[in-house]
Amino acid sequence: MNDSTRTSEAELREKVRELMNDTRIAMLTSVDTDGTLVSRPMGTQEVVEDGDVWFITTADSDIVDELAVDSQVNVAYSGKSSWVSVSGTATVVRDVAKQKELWSTFTSAWFDGGADDPAVRLIRVTPHTAQYWDSPGGVRTMLSMLTSAATKGTPKTGESRTVDM
Repeated sequence: MNDSTRTSEAELREKVRELMNDTRIAMLTSVDTDGTLVSRPMGTQEVVEDGDVWFITTADSDIVDELAVDSQVNVAYSGKSSWVSVSGTATVVRDVAKQKELWSTFTSAWFDGGADDPAVRLIRVTPHTAQYWDSPGGVRTMLSMLTSAATKGTPKTGESRTVDM
């Protein structure tokens, strides 16, 4: 693999992180204990440079039970003119220092006991692959679609890529 390919892959991973950071709420999909896919909105606490995504939950939440059986998850973000879908594995973590690092006013609204609360847990999602679509949005996308309809061409609605994380 040459240097330009590595740079390109690194830039694609950075693009995924950028799009994820632009949208605070994600849909975290896990596999229920009976095999059913379950999606729930979760506030993203952090997307770190290596791509790991951090969420906060409680020890008695359904997702903790689900992840004990099957750690495969999907994290989906949908912004104004982009979306990201990340496939990976999730781990439930009890780390008070990390909880304190991630704690915010927003988090306090959901969890009364604070970062030291023994019922608080972290979910760390380690991504394997991500797919994204990033569109210029607004008028540019609409004009491209109208032009394509008139000319029977394909609209230029943005960039879609699959990225190994």
